[in-house]
Amino acid sequence: MGYLAALLIVVAGLGQEQEPPAPEPEAENQQEGEAAPAAEESEEPELAPLVELEPAEEIGELETLEPPDQAKELETLEPPGPANELETPESIETPKTWLKYPPGTVLYVNASSLALRKGPRRDATLVHFMPSETRVVAIEDVIDSVPEKVGSREGHWVFMRQGQHEGYVFDAYLVQAPPSMDESLDWLCEPGKRVGPITAKTTLEELMSFFGEANVREARIPLQEGEAERGTVIFSEDPERRLFIRWKYHNVSPSSVIVEGKRWHTTKGFGIGSRLSEIVRANDGPVSFAGFGWDYAGYVMSWRGGTLEADHRLRDDISIFLAPEQPYLPADFQALQGDREFSSEQPEAAKLNLHVNAMTIMLHE
Repeated sequence: MGYLAALLIVVAGLGQEQEPPAPEPEAENQQEGEAAPAAEESEEPELAPLVELEPAEEIGELETLEPPDQAKELETLEPPGPANELETPESIETPKTWLKYPPGTVLYVNASSLALRKGPRRDATLVHFMPSETRVVAIEDVIDSVPEKVGSREGHWVFMRQGQHEGYVFDAYLVQAPPSMDESLDWLCEPGKRVGPITAKTTLEELMSFFGEANVREARIPLQEGEAERGTVIFSEDPERRLFIRWKYHNVSPSSVIVEGKRWHTTKGFGIGSRLSEIVRANDGPVSFAGFGWDYAGYVMSWRGGTLEADHRLRDDISIFLAPEQPYLPADFQALQGDREFSSEQPEAAKLNLHVNAMTIMLHE
């Protein structure tokens, strides 16, 4: 019995060492990384975070950020720009030829001879040369005029008709009136009688023969107190020669001529731009004028017995307006304000640099 009991005790001890729970501590050691063999076997699970994170971030950026931004730019920015440029007339540059010379505009050659060519350039085929004062008429062109310099003059090639011929002319040598007109006109204004060739008996047709059809146009003439009336303008594009005609009857018998061009002057030598001192000298004495700051500002009211009383009768034959010119002191301008009469002898009148800025000649039969 003693031997058998000892054998059972040994067997029981061996059974306890081979129990299944023994591997559990080794599994815990593998998770903690203590056993080298277990660490080698767990290398594959360490790659899992890379596989899970990187593709997810790349897909998210592509799907949520880039496509919407690009779509927005294409839909809201690029297409409207070109569409607006095509649909808005103001965005399309109008050829300078059309703006400067509408079809039908009459011009004259101001050179000893001028070439008419088949194209808008100096080396284009020559049609023929046109002598001085040749009359040409602007016609519509689809080619945008390009500025060019020929010799010392800058201009554009414009499409013109001359007689039975059509072609391009360099407009730096074209003028609105025949050059001989300047020589034929005396540019004199005789108050009550005439302005150049214009008298109380002149008709619209005669104006066209005097100044050229292209230089005579219908116009709305501004008057005092904001009023306006239908009339005729001569040399509308030339501030040195411009005139406005007021008619007694429709296009017959001018009642007055409003002078704006500086080329025109009275028989006493003054005109647009003349200084107050020149008028005083022509009058051989001081003059009176209305104050500034109202509708009749600067209106010359009296010759005060001077020599201009004889042939420059105010209101009946001629009306003149004065205006100040910088530089001057505000205090001097304030001293001549209001609806009352001032004298050219007042010191402020000289300090304001007064000059003629409007003149009207009345015409009588």
